[in-house]
Amino acid sequence: SAMIQYEGAKFHPRLLLQRRGSVVPFSCMVALPGAVLAVVLKLIAEHIGWPLLGLDDKDTVAGVAWTSVISLLGFLVVFRTSQAYSRFWEGTASLYRMQGEWFNAASSLVAFCKLSKADKSDTFVFKHTLVRLISMLNAVVLMDLSHSATGNQGSVSTSVRAFELELIDAEGIDRQSLLMINEVTEKAELIFHWIMQLIVESDNRKIFSVAPPILSRAFQELASGMLRYHDARKIASVPLP
Repeated sequence: SAMIQYEGAKFHPRLLLQRRGSVVPFSCMVALPGAVLAVVLKLIAEHIGWPLLGLDDKDTVAGVAWTSVISLLGFLVVFRTSQAYSRFWEGTASLYRMQGEWFNAASSLVAFCKLSKADKSDTFVFKHTLVRLISMLNAVVLMDLSHSATGNQGSVSTSVRAFELELIDAEGIDRQSLLMINEVTEKAELIFHWIMQLIVESDNRKIFSVAPPILSRAFQELASGMLRYHDARKIASVPLP
């Protein structure tokens, strides 16, 4: 289910009751059976009596059991809430850092071509291919992360949904490459490898006008963004124990 998009300080109780995005319906599914069981045990203890467990004696078994259960549940709620909160912000930070790293890398590579002495057509093809691949990589990653949260990572529908996002002229990529993306499971890794190969081939054609140590920064930023993606994927695919 999608997250509820809150508009500033606007809030209405119906937001908690809607099925899409709200945690209340699922929480009720988990809590109601326990609540019903607690009511039944309470009725048995007060009206019927259950001397086998000593529930009618509120000063011994019932009181200690109640205190222990409440303490345990309180600890679990606080612990899981804090862990979920930290995982949420860790995943969000990884995602934004990933996008920032890839944007910086793409921007730097385009800037490195500014004073290129290579053929203008080669430089033109490199720029347009790079931007299309970066756009496609970002879309595939977003869809893969959304599917990882539901346990369907790497599915064919990941690439199908990725093309529903706003891409930069995905039709500019040759048909064989698009078909290959649909067939493989690790789509993000494949596109990332194509980008690395594109940079190496372009450097061999002298498209870049900077020294190799400067060019290596683009590789570092691309690799760093890929590590951020896998950090976010870890959070999306590995449930909180």
